[in-house]
Amino acid sequence: MIRFTDCSFDFGPLTIMDHFSLEIQEKGTTVLLGPSGCGKTTLLNMAASLLAPAEGLMERSTDDLSYLFQKPRLLPWKTVEENIAFALDEKMDRDEMRERCGDLIRHVGLEGFEQYRPSRLSGGMEQRTAIARAFVSESPLLLMDEPFKGLDLKLKMPLIGMLNELLHSRRTAAVLVTHDVREAILMGDRIVFLDGPPLRLMDDMEGIPRQERDTASRAFYELEKKLYNLILHS
Repeated sequence: MIRFTDCSFDFGPLTIMDHFSLEIQEKGTTVLLGPSGCGKTTLLNMAASLLAPAEGLMERSTDDLSYLFQKPRLLPWKTVEENIAFALDEKMDRDEMRERCGDLIRHVGLEGFEQYRPSRLSGGMEQRTAIARAFVSESPLLLMDEPFKGLDLKLKMPLIGMLNELLHSRRTAAVLVTHDVREAILMGDRIVFLDGPPLRLMDDMEGIPRQERDTASRAFYELEKKLYNLILHS
């Protein structure tokens, strides 16, 4: 659970939050959807304790979390396998470490690339490595700041499917920040629509069932239309 209670935060003269409150439960994927610059990433960084509210309170039920950034942020001198293992405790048994890394390397489709360094990887492969690194420590909470930003549709769609499968199979709670309506529908068990600054909650809705998260489904079309209307009239 993450709870923001009457949180306020300023960047210089700009008020990002003014007594903002929101509660996020310990299950499923909650999507924070809103236009660029409304304060979504500030809220996510506050959830990660990278920022603290000037007023109010942020509470989180676990200190064990992973963070998936907009860019992969891989260490250029380390291999794919070493970049993934970097998130693990160095004191972990070597065999267990290799087993965990190997399992995720297979899951994200990077078999055969274990010893490649980032300079030899495509953008999609770099992000697959970052996704594997985010899951290898088996944290119960994953925070994601627009992890598909800048990727074309052909790269983005398989990554969304892979991420959804990992989140579901490992029962990891997640918070995703995005301004992309389709990403929100494909990922979201709950979609929180935000605007700002200052940050304000415009709507809070359930996502569609996983089996209906197909861009050709009626449920997808109806929710997409609703969200675009919210964006256009907010």
